[in-house]
Formats: sequence, C-alpha cells, structure tokens
Amino acid sequence: METIQGLHCMDGLRTAEQIQLLDLVDSLRAEGLSEFTALPQLIVCGDQSSGKSSLLEAISGVPFPRKDNLCTRFATEVILRRASESEIRVSLVPGKSRSPADQDRLWQFRHEVSSLEDFVTLFEQAKDAMGLLSIGGNAFTEDILRVEISGPNQPQLTIVDLPGLIHSHNKHQTEHDVALVTSLVAKYMANPRSIILAVVSAKNDFPNQIVLKRAREVDPQGLRTLGVITKPDQLVSGSDGEKIFLSLARNEQVEFDLGWHVVRNLDSGDQGQDQDRDTVETQFLAESNFRSLSATNLGIAHLRQRLSVVLFGQIRAELPQLMEDIEAGISSCRHGLEKLGPARVTLDDQKNFLVHLSDDFQSLCEAATKGDYEHKFFADQSLFDRRLSAMTANRGMEFEEEVRTEGAQWKIVASASKRKRHRTRTEAVEEVRELLKKSRGRELPGLPNPLIVGEVFREYSKPWEGLARQYIEDVWNATKGFLEQALRHLTDATVSDNLLRYLLDPAMDRRLTLAYSKLDELMAVHKEHPETRNHYFTDRYNVLQRKQSEAKTTQVLEEAFERRGELTEKDIPRLLEMLHQNAEADMDLVAAESTFNAMEAFYKVAMKLFIDNVPNLVVRAIIVSRLPSLFCPKSVFAMDPDLVKKIASETEDKRLQRQEITVKLKALEAGNDLCKQYALRVTSVLPILRRTKSSASMSTTSSLFSVKFAEETPKGEESDSDASN
Repeated sequence: METIQGLHCMDGLRTAEQIQLLDLVDSLRAEGLSEFTALPQLIVCGDQSSGKSSLLEAISGVPFPRKDNLCTRFATEVILRRASESEIRVSLVPGKSRSPADQDRLWQFRHEVSSLEDFVTLFEQAKDAMGLLSIGGNAFTEDILRVEISGPNQPQLTIVDLPGLIHSHNKHQTEHDVALVTSLVAKYMANPRSIILAVVSAKNDFPNQIVLKRAREVDPQGLRTLGVITKPDQLVSGSDGEKIFLSLARNEQVEFDLGWHVVRNLDSGDQGQDQDRDTVETQFLAESNFRSLSATNLGIAHLRQRLSVVLFGQIRAELPQLMEDIEAGISSCRHGLEKLGPARVTLDDQKNFLVHLSDDFQSLCEAATKGDYEHKFFADQSLFDRRLSAMTANRGMEFEEEVRTEGAQWKIVASASKRKRHRTRTEAVEEVRELLKKSRGRELPGLPNPLIVGEVFREYSKPWEGLARQYIEDVWNATKGFLEQALRHLTDATVSDNLLRYLLDPAMDRRLTLAYSKLDELMAVHKEHPETRNHYFTDRYNVLQRKQSEAKTTQVLEEAFERRGELTEKDIPRLLEMLHQNAEADMDLVAAESTFNAMEAFYKVAMKLFIDNVPNLVVRAIIVSRLPSLFCPKSVFAMDPDLVKKIASETEDKRLQRQEITVKLKALEAGNDLCKQYALRVTSVLPILRRTKSSASMSTTSSLFSVKFAEETPKGEESDSDASN
C-alpha cells in the first residue's frame, strides 16, 4: 500500500549508527518476544488531559483522539517498522482477565486504515469492540490496541500511549477504573527497559500531577525518565507560574537524569483552525520566555532527536541483560517441556512416556542411594534432603548415639539422684534382689535364676523399640520427601502427584509396614531367654565380677589401714579373717549382683547387634535400597492399563501448556539467534568503524558504541558547515 499522506517518516528517530541495534530489537519484537520478556520501548504517561495523545501524535504522526470525550481509555502500542513495502496492520490484544470467548473475539478484530480519517473511526471501533462505555459500565480496560506501521522510511520503534492517571472517581470513572488504570500504567512503568515520557501539563501545578510520583516510585534516580512539559501556551507570560515551569524545565524542581523538554501541541480547540502544528510551535517558542532554554530542549524536532539518543542508550545498556534473560527463558522452557514430556494421546504414548520417566527415576534413585551426587538434581547443596544416602547415614549415626546414651531404662550414676531414671549401682542391684525374691525357683541359694537375667534385660532395654521406630519413621519420611522432589524434578506436578497417589505412596506405606514387622522380629528375640555365642559376653561378665570382688577387697584393706596405720606379717591372718567375714554376705545380694552383671554384659553384646541390625536389616534393606525398583521400566510394563491412564493421561490444560511453552521457546530461540547474529555483525563492523573514525571525510560517523546524537541538526535546518559551503 502507498504511504498515507500526513504520516511523516520520523527521521529524527533514526541515524545510521542505530540501524543495526534498532533492527535487532524490532526483529525480536517481530518474533513475538515482547509477549515473554520486556523489550526497550517508549511509554507516554501522564495525568488525564495532560496532552499525552497530542504528544504521541506529534512524535509518530498517528492522529490520536484528543477530545475530552475521547480520552485514552486503553493502552495503544504504535509499532513502527522499516520494510520495503508500506503497510498498516491493526489488532487488539485482549487482557488476561478476559474470558476465552472474549479473547477469541478480540483477536479477530481488524480495521483497514488507508487515510488519516480512518484513525478516528479506528479508535471508536476499538472502543466498541472492547465494550467500553462513556457512562456506566466499564470505562477503561487492560486490552491493548496495537497499530503496526511498516514502510521504507519508518524507524524501528515502539511507542505506547497509556490511559491518563486518575486522581479520584466520579460518575464517569468508578473506583474500579481508577485502580485498573493505576495498575496498567504501573505495569508498563515498572518495566526496567521502558523509557518513561512523564508528561506534565502547564495548565496545572506540577506537584499535583501524580505521574511524577509514580515515575519516582519505579525510577527513583530518574535514570530512564524524560519529563515533557505540554501546554506552555496556557501560562501567562511573566507570571509566577511560568517562572516555576521554566525552573522545572531547567531540571531544578524535579531532577531527572534525562532532563526535561518543552513542546507546544495543538489541542482540541486548535483543530478547526487549519493550523500547521510545527509552525505554531516554532513561533510560540521563538516569542515566549521559554526561548531562554537550550534549543535542544525545545520543540518536537529536538525531542525526536533526544528520544533517539535515549532509546539507543537504553537498548545498548539493557542488551546484555536482555540476552541473559532470553537464555534463562530458553533453559526454563526446555526444562518445562522435559517435565511435561511428549504428547500422550494413546495408551502406547502413555506407556512409552512412563517407561522413559521410570528409567530416569531409577537412575536418580540409584545415584541417591549410592551417594553418587554428580547429577544436576544434587547440585544445590542447600537442598541437603535430596542427598538421600548422606541423610540416611547421618540419621543412622544419630540412632546409634541415641541407643548408647538413651537406650537403657536406668542410668547408673555415682551418687544418689532424684531423677526418675537415675540409679546408683547399689540401688539397681537392690531392685534386682527384690525381683529375685518374687521369682524364686529351684536354684540354690546365692545362685542367680537364669530366667531373671532376661527379665531384667527386657526392662533395662525397654527404650530400644521406641528409638528404633522413630528412626525408621524419620528415614521413611525423608525417603518420601526425596521421592516427591525427584518426581517434581523429572516431570510436571500432575504426573508427579498421580505417581505418588496411585503407585509410590501405597508402596511406601507397605514398606513401612514391612519395616515395622522386621523390627518386631528383631525385638521378639529379646523377649525370650537371652542367648549368645559371642565371647564378648563371657569376657565382659568376668570383668564385672572381678571389679566387684576387687572393690570389696579394696574396701577391707582400706579399713585395715585406717585402724592400724601400718601392717606386718603378723596382720595377714587378721586380714584373711576380715576377707572371709566379708565374703559371708547375703546370698540374695550375691545372686542379685551376679544377675545384674550378667544382664549388663549381655546388654552390651545385644546393643551392638541391635545398632547394626536396625539400619541394615530394616532401614537399608526394606526402605532405602529398594527405591529404584518401586518405579522402573519393568514395573511399567506390568502395570494395568487403567493405572497407566490414571497416571500418564493428559488434561487439556497440559496440552495447552505444552503448546504455549513450545511457542514461547520458538520465539526465545529465534531471539537468541538474532542476538548472536547481531554480536557477530558488531564484531565485524567495529574494526572498520575504528579506521573510519580518524578519517576527516567521515568525521560525522561515530562508533556503534558512541552516543553523540544530541548535537545533530533537526531535519529542515542547515548546519554551520552546510551554511559555510
């Protein structure tokens, strides 16, 4: 189509040095990348009736509605693209809150634009399609009107006109409208790659215009905000108000790193007077007190140049992070597709999916149980609960320590204690003696009843079962947690939940039951008469008996020395008599001491065996080591078809999710390729630019990474060098 009469080519927003970089951003946008990551763009923000739409029209040449009853009620994206053929495409982008039916209807919206008058009807038809009403109902929407203008003279640029910020609700604008507009504008302003054109009307005191507050909230240092003063003709020449806005334009009131600019647009009252916008602006700026400002901060022509500089600088600054974001997005999409797996329509599709998934699961479980942590699943050391072997081993060591320190029902202490579980050795032996009296059999006096050793042992080792059950439960819970994390890493949440619900959780419940049964077997042995072939029992028993005898002998000798001071050979008979008298102790006490020593010796032997058996025969053999077999290819082939469908069938949501991720991945990969191509072009161009930089004949050409556009002369004006020629 031919270029529409009235749309200027915006040469001020295009220089030779910018073409490659702007081409890149436009290509990224053409690939649909703007739907998935923020791209550099210009956004026009301001309070209602601040002159935003007039400013955007002056920049782009697109006639935006300016009458009060046609205020901006939705975001309008004007996408300018350089192409060999001229074309204007119009579409609506529905907001995320729209129903699927409304989204389909709005995506179908089309409007032919062949003249400037068509733009007026375009905004009206778009408003009607969105269902916006002037009074009552919805006055604003999060839908977007997208106007794509292509042509050989167009720059690569995106400018967004946003609804004006509302101070308070009224009968035309509800509280919901106020919140909607605030949220919409905030979303665009918060994009760190957006250049904010904060439009301030000279008709109102600037401190009362909330656009400056909103800009400060998202850009506190003013690094990406350019202030634009509109309607300066409404100020009385020489008034205090004019002085304040002159000070504002000098960046003295509200400081922005990008500074301020002053434009004089045609408002709705000027439209019927058949006036040329640029002529009116030039005359006003030449005659008003604003002429005291730098010429580069006045007028639409210089604004286009400033935007050229700012946009190029923003793109250049954000490009490295943008490339990182694209690569991160690609990685995330690929991982998402891996977790979703291939499409699963038929039973064979579902079974094949589970076979591959189970193979990965089996490998991951084998690595976890063997302590091989090379897989990326184990890379984050802060997620220690993924390292199952280490976690199980550590809990086993804790169990061993618990049995050694807390496994005895009584704790033998040196002196009397009020604690319930504390006993002196004398107190413990006395309790055994009382038990012996209640359990007398046909044993001779002074000899222990063999059955009593088992009874005392069972009482003494009572905490073992509770400690072992807690140990088993802790490892079982840790293993279940590992299984859930492993599945979430390998597949999506739906399949993971189904596998846990229908397969792994029931299997783990059965494993816990088996583990407790095995523990009961181990404990059952100790409910019978103690039996061991371990020589350590005899050695330990003899040591305890000897220590007891030595203690009594030591006591007799100490008493003798206390009485006589010095002993001679004549005292030996007396010492033997004293030892003989000491040996004639209570027969029940002798039996009790022997029984307690036998129990204590057997306890040591049994404890060591118990500390080994529970981790090996219960925890490792039943719970941990069999994990890989819970879900493996062999188990998948043996699955009932109904179970396969329950686990691996795919919902419509998942199919749509896969489709969305695939589309996103395609756009991101295309964008990544474009970025790499751009990097190669820059690498090849830079040496040429360095050589030409020193050439006088090409002194007007700057490096791709030098920004000197502010000194350029607006279109239509002669430079000093041209004039001299």
